Amino acid sequence: MKAIFLLLCVIWAVPLALAETKIQNPQSCFRGSFASHATWLEALSKNRRNFSAERFLQQFPESSFNQKKATLDCVDFTYQVDGLTIEGFYVKPKQATPGALPVVIFNRGGNAGFGKVVFGTKMALIAEIAAQGYLVIGSQYRGASPDFIANNGSDEFGGRDTNDVLALPALLAENPEADPTKIALLGWSRGVMQSYLVAKQLPEIKAIISIAGPSDARTALAERPAMERVYTARIPDYQQNKAAELSKRSVVDWLDKLPSRPILLIHGTADQQVNVEQSRVLSARLTERKHQHKLVIYQDDDHGLTKNQQPLLTEISDWLTAHM
Repeated sequence: MKAIFLLLCVIWAVPLALAETKIQNPQSCFRGSFASHATWLEALSKNRRNFSAERFLQQFPESSFNQKKATLDCVDFTYQVDGLTIEGFYVKPKQATPGALPVVIFNRGGNAGFGKVVFGTKMALIAEIAAQGYLVIGSQYRGASPDFIANNGSDEFGGRDTNDVLALPALLAENPEADPTKIALLGWSRGVMQSYLVAKQLPEIKAIISIAGPSDARTALAERPAMERVYTARIPDYQQNKAAELSKRSVVDWLDKLPSRPILLIHGTADQQVNVEQSRVLSARLTERKHQHKLVIYQDDDHGLTKNQQPLLTEISDWLTAHM
């Protein structure tokens, strides 16, 4: 009875319209070209320009693929938010008892279809986290799938698309192995902004992990002017309300609205997409507010932290263990 009450508390924390959503059209990620390591490799070799089989095999050896397929459930699904059909996914251990799996909500980067969580991403960091005893669930966000979903909506880059993430906790009721009282947010790049926006409305979360993400949309724009095109295309009424819309997407402007949960900041000094100063400035502001956090800087690493994949996983694992 106590577990049921706690679950309802989590669901009631989001708007009722979101809490009514259900998982629809679930399908294993291990289907089609991804049914086996051989068919995955063959598909990439045929369809990807300048594909390197050597690099692929280094990152995804057949033994690792087979182990993940044997021990993990990887599921793609759709769900309804604001009258739209949104794509989502989750990865979790196959053998788990009810309520045994803490939950990590993974917030992807990119915008619209760019940066969509593909099979390789699920088999990399997401699967590695899940294999340690977590249910990792994420949204592709509205506007990512218009080619095959008629009512997929439009990405607003931190606008109503945050509802797509807020709806995810309600879906946990369909995964009895999940522990809805233990939820962490993990964002990468744009997904970091998404995590902060969501955290304001999910005070029950236990921790936040922010990787290579912005904290001030104004300075981020000054550092990367090309993002003006993204903002103009995605954010409603951006040109008419630029200052207000950028502030809405700048956590430094509303740190007092965040729940007092521990935040892990990770960034590379050679990041060309989001300057490392975005994390350094936020760390300084969190220190001023005595908000528990940790800043991890990887020297000479890029936006994907390609030189520090194992240390990155260790930092994430340690943070989740300590705070979940």
